[in-house]
Amino acid sequence: MPSRFPPVLFCTPKELGGLGMLFMGRVFIPQSDLRWSKQTDVGITHFCSGMSHNEDQLIPNLYRYIMPREAEFIDSQRVWTEYALKRQEAITQNKRLTLEDLEDTWDRGIPRINTLFEKDRHVLAYDKGWRVRTDFKQYQILKQNPFWWTHQRHDGKSWNLNNYRTDMIQALDGVEGILEHTLFKGFVIEIVFSDALTFSSLEQSMRWKKLTNAQRSGLNQIPNRRFTLWWSPTINHANIYVGFQVQLHLTGIFMHGKIPIHESVVTDHCQIFDQELDALEVETVSAFTNHDILLFAAYKWNISKPSLLADSKDVIDNTTSKKYWFDVQLHRGDYDSHDVERYARDKFLDYTTDNISIYPSATGVMIGIDLAYNLHSAFGN
Repeated sequence: MPSRFPPVLFCTPKELGGLGMLFMGRVFIPQSDLRWSKQTDVGITHFCSGMSHNEDQLIPNLYRYIMPREAEFIDSQRVWTEYALKRQEAITQNKRLTLEDLEDTWDRGIPRINTLFEKDRHVLAYDKGWRVRTDFKQYQILKQNPFWWTHQRHDGKSWNLNNYRTDMIQALDGVEGILEHTLFKGFVIEIVFSDALTFSSLEQSMRWKKLTNAQRSGLNQIPNRRFTLWWSPTINHANIYVGFQVQLHLTGIFMHGKIPIHESVVTDHCQIFDQELDALEVETVSAFTNHDILLFAAYKWNISKPSLLADSKDVIDNTTSKKYWFDVQLHRGDYDSHDVERYARDKFLDYTTDNISIYPSATGVMIGIDLAYNLHSAFGN
């Protein structure tokens, strides 16, 4: 399987947008999947390369969290004996058993201790012969029931996977590490996964309406499209440049590099420069096609060597210029490469050193905006 379908898509709990699958095999977490928690040398390669993890980081195995039946029987004998002693002690002291008294054994025993405290326990006491009736359902219902010998209301829940879920999140590098694979940072508003992301109310209301076959098939595709869009930084590895149309893999969504946000960013910059003409010693501000903004100086500016936006130590040499350009580059990063600072630097060096790009002067700045991760940076003079 390609590296763009790592285990994090399948193992992540549904609350975080994953499939919440359970694993019984020996599955490694690829080292490249933890690149944002610790720098590694593993690049974007075939998925099998990640199988050889130096630290042998495995996905939690399900059998570690489910007690074997033999151990359950032995444990049940101990738990019920302990409960009988506690109950006898409570009767002698003329007090009631509390949840704190039974906290250690609440989910243990066969049947579980907590079945004694169900709200309908008195009604269930009259449900005689339920185990035989459950077994005989195999002759009434064609669907096979592997748990014919047990009933959740009588015996309690046979397993509890809360620890499995917690350990799975930790193994996948925590909530922050999981969300790094998704579009979470691309959303400006905070998302409640059960409501805003799933749109389940819309789908449920549409499901019972009279729909054509085309409408119903489209409705059935919504969960798949939503899943692939949410995980698109991991699934999609196609760079999107200004002016090019690219389809995000499996989403049916076409992204255009030059979408309205590009024009908005350029317009906002022009308005700010118009307000600061005197402070920046700018004579005129012009907008162009290939380089988005061009500033003409009232006097000559002293120009520094190219550096990143976050660099505080600019080296100013004797270079001067009367023209200064701004080029806004939109980028949709993916999980493996959303270093927007490196992107802006590479684009600046590419466009200023080749013979094809025609900039009005040798001095300017490249502004990079990552739409998927809501990041920005700039590189230039």
